[in-house]
Amino acid sequence: MTITDRMLTGAIANNPSHYDGDGEWRYSLSHQTLYFSKATDPDPRDAEPFFALPSLNPDGSHRMERAFRAFIKRRWLPSRQQELEQFAARKGWHLAMELRYGGGALDDKEAEEWQYVVNRELERLARQVRAQIAALHQESSA
Repeated sequence: MTITDRMLTGAIANNPSHYDGDGEWRYSLSHQTLYFSKATDPDPRDAEPFFALPSLNPDGSHRMERAFRAFIKRRWLPSRQQELEQFAARKGWHLAMELRYGGGALDDKEAEEWQYVVNRELERLARQVRAQIAALHQESSA
């Protein structure tokens, strides 16, 4: 089965990247497919060659929170930054990055700006994975 860009970016975006905890998305070299595995429920493909996919926001890393905080400092007025910081102090940064309709702090335009940044990072990580897959398959056929 061909791995589509949508499948790849979805796996990266939703990858907890913590095998011993919530699990991680992996790429099986033998089966040329994506699969999910974790220590408490290992996949049989774990015994074969694989590599773990990168994660947009690995468990416990606060990577997206740091990126969002840097983003708002570069893009938005100090008064709006302060509003978001106050919101995050009450409800958390994970909600501060979300649309108001879903309980978050962002209006449509702000969410669109932030989503653009997130999508660019997902695209970068997907290109990185595609290059890694190509290199590994080239090595195995040589």
